[in-house]
Amino acid sequence: MLPRAYSQATGMISFSWTALSEHIFEIRIKTPVTRVGTLYRLTAAIYVLGLDIVSGTVDTAHEHGEEYADDTFLLRPSSDGETSFAYYSARVGVLMETLIRNEKDPDDLLRERNINPPDIRFLFEALPEITFRDIPDRKVTEFNITSQNRTGLLFHITRIFAEEGISILRGTIKSEEDTAKDRFFLQQQGECISEESKSRLSAKITGQPAS
Repeated sequence: MLPRAYSQATGMISFSWTALSEHIFEIRIKTPVTRVGTLYRLTAAIYVLGLDIVSGTVDTAHEHGEEYADDTFLLRPSSDGETSFAYYSARVGVLMETLIRNEKDPDDLLRERNINPPDIRFLFEALPEITFRDIPDRKVTEFNITSQNRTGLLFHITRIFAEEGISILRGTIKSEEDTAKDRFFLQQQGECISEESKSRLSAKITGQPAS
């Protein structure tokens, strides 16, 4: 019988995992680590385990004067491989904890497991639609991307955000059949994203020359 729920708290993260069906899982991760690259490290664990993100929410919460990353993802296996709840629940928390603690770099993890980063040519058979909208009074930039839904898409995007020093305050991840629609609210050193950085982000995400 498939277990219906699992939860664990470690030194750096707490997470709960609920099996919604034989092939769909919901996971919630909460960590006081809110530095640039936190979501990138979490999605690295998801990517390495061969899971697709069906949908999700990314948030920054405040409790008792402390700041937390509070993220929820709906996941499913990306292939016909291992699908058991026990298999994933035994691995995902440990892997995320290792990455969040900086005990292992995501690139090193991929190399150890002989897993290649997502290929831009696979992610984007057609160029995605990317838009930016500054919200000056909140000192954030809204980022939207609509593209084909591919395994590793969020890992690819968040990796580039991390490389560029971009903080992700909150966001939503959605997939509708073969289409992914993701929205994030971003900051760069506490301010809206600069025009130069927007151009560079678009170029690195799509693999196209900067405008």
